[in-house]
Amino acid sequence: MRVAVISDIHSNYKALEAFLSYMEKHPADAVICLGDYVTDGPYPERTLSLLHEMEKNHPCFLIRGNREEYLLENRKQDQGWHICSASGVLYYTYQRLTGADLDWMESMPTERELRLGDCPALTICHGAPGLVRGNFIQDRALQERVLKELQTGYLLGGHSHHQEICKLYGKVYLNPGSLGMSIDGQGRHVQFAMMEGNSRGWEIKPLTIDYDVEGFLRDFRESGLEEYGLYLTKAAEKTLMTGYNYFYDIVCEVSGISSGALPDIEEEVWRQAAEKMGLC
Repeated sequence: MRVAVISDIHSNYKALEAFLSYMEKHPADAVICLGDYVTDGPYPERTLSLLHEMEKNHPCFLIRGNREEYLLENRKQDQGWHICSASGVLYYTYQRLTGADLDWMESMPTERELRLGDCPALTICHGAPGLVRGNFIQDRALQERVLKELQTGYLLGGHSHHQEICKLYGKVYLNPGSLGMSIDGQGRHVQFAMMEGNSRGWEIKPLTIDYDVEGFLRDFRESGLEEYGLYLTKAAEKTLMTGYNYFYDIVCEVSGISSGALPDIEEEVWRQAAEKMGLC
């Protein structure tokens, strides 16, 4: 059994195109997708179209990430998103989704146990079981606790955008990295993993391939996303180019400057943070 594992596309349809081209040359029996399919990048409809094409061509097992959770929460109750650094990228994405897109997201579980053929069972989630935003890079104690209590021998999760294999308590944790926005100090490429399994266990190979990052960065300007997401979008673009998490860091920076809730922080504060970080 040969399985591809992807996570955290974040509307990077160029990266998804590169992955699907790889799959044509290196076929897999199934694709496991760990969430965060859209937001933060331009033209989310292009990513969704490619995902639906992938579902037609391959057996796929998809779960929701925190980004899908945000979008579904906004459908239930308007979150007040608008053009600004705090919520502009979410507002941009939500405007371009259809009811069918949201139904598709809502049909996914947030986590599940998966058994493929006679291979050992897998637990798949976005962040951590029971915590869609659980981040093992920021909380190693959480990772240790989860692996100790895990009922299967393998845990697949994303969210942190850090490609990783961890073995603990006789269990194996795989984070395939981010397909669309890798955090590795290099950037400009696609991360995912391939797993080959039999009744004795799974062998895991983390992979990195190139994609048309310059074309994707042009889309930020041509799509109008820069005008919606303002300084947070600038942080996303620099993250794509460098592999350093400017996206997360600018949020931390503005939170340190202002004591207000993130949606209420004024654009002047975002501008100050962006200038301090060399984003503008």
